Amino acid sequence: MIAKLKKAYNLYSLRNINLWIIFYFLVYLVLVIKLITIKEIDNNILFGLYSLGVSLYLLSRFVIAYFYEVDNKKMRVDYLPTISFGVPAKNEEDNIRETILKMAKSDYPKNKFDIIAVNDGSTDNTLQEMLVAKEIAARHGAVVKVIDWKENRGKREGMAECVKMSKKDLVIFVDSDSFVNQSTARNLVKYFSDPQVVAVAGQAYVTNENKNYLTKMQSVRYYIAFKAYKAAEAMFNSVTCCSGCCSAYRRQAVMEVLADWGQQRFLGIACTYGDDRSLTNFLLRRGYKTLFAEEAICHTMVPDNFRQFMRQQLRWKKSWVRESLIASTFIWRRNIIMSLSFYLGFILPLAAPIIVLRALVWYPYMTGLVPCYYLLGLMLMSLIYGLYYYIHTRDRKWFYGVLFAVFYTLVLIWQLPWAIINIRDSRWGTR
Repeated sequence: MIAKLKKAYNLYSLRNINLWIIFYFLVYLVLVIKLITIKEIDNNILFGLYSLGVSLYLLSRFVIAYFYEVDNKKMRVDYLPTISFGVPAKNEEDNIRETILKMAKSDYPKNKFDIIAVNDGSTDNTLQEMLVAKEIAARHGAVVKVIDWKENRGKREGMAECVKMSKKDLVIFVDSDSFVNQSTARNLVKYFSDPQVVAVAGQAYVTNENKNYLTKMQSVRYYIAFKAYKAAEAMFNSVTCCSGCCSAYRRQAVMEVLADWGQQRFLGIACTYGDDRSLTNFLLRRGYKTLFAEEAICHTMVPDNFRQFMRQQLRWKKSWVRESLIASTFIWRRNIIMSLSFYLGFILPLAAPIIVLRALVWYPYMTGLVPCYYLLGLMLMSLIYGLYYYIHTRDRKWFYGVLFAVFYTLVLIWQLPWAIINIRDSRWGTR
């Protein structure tokens, strides 16, 4: 039996090594193509430098994330601060009961946590579901406080209310359609044994991933966005968005910025979306550490129809533009590598629509040639994206990662100019 297990392990290790060899060979091909692109595409150095820059930026995220490893020796195993789970909700009758009960069943000392649920002016049975969940949770020894607002005030005010009502050391925000694992709280709080850590993002997986092609693409996207991008930022103690799916905050630090965050305005308009990225920004500006906990897992629902998905993406892009502009005024004070990566990651997407338009429309029209190098580079980058997912998960949905990378370049990239034009539109979009 032991011999068989050893043989299986050796085969797995060999296969894993082979996959990494393929991964880095594809990386090599991409860089070769980008270097050729600089010389060959109509002698346009700007286009070539962009092409090389975006490849190096994306690949560097994968490389940096590879070296991100939590040093558990520096964390106190006995560190068990008091915590409040905070969950604002509007019209979530289908999910809110399970969301609350998953938190209630956490393997955290029951006398050290409570749950604060805010019904934000729902017009369905959300309040009733909260009250049922409160009754069931009590049987598990968990305390649930339900706050009922008759009129909708917005998610940001709901989050702020959770902070004000809490008397605990930490607040763990969970989206009203997300579900934490039993060990999620323990895996988040250990990071706070460092007093400079004020926010920690958990790892989100997609609950309804197998519903259709759109949810499968989002499943791969979510995994890489956390596993690669947030892990890379965490290397420099500077995760730029502790996402709303599931993130923990040191309550005292949030109280320091609560008034300014709650009243945030941009271009004269009250900010009503991007609350997670905005709150993270307020804390980063004060020099605090924000981290990523891969082992703190939650599962979240994602849009399963194209219209709702596009509206969500537009809202996210508007908040990304707003908060990136704000962060650009102070992020340079942090780690120099982190700063360079941040500014590159901000500038490249802004230029992307022009570059893609030139490569796929203007260049073929003016020269009569097919942009072979550009298309080949795009396909290789998409394969790298999908292969990275497969190496870590062995999930056959890796191909949907390839599709998403292409889909992002050909479809989602055009949302950014529209998001900038409509950045003063404060409507939620998907409610």
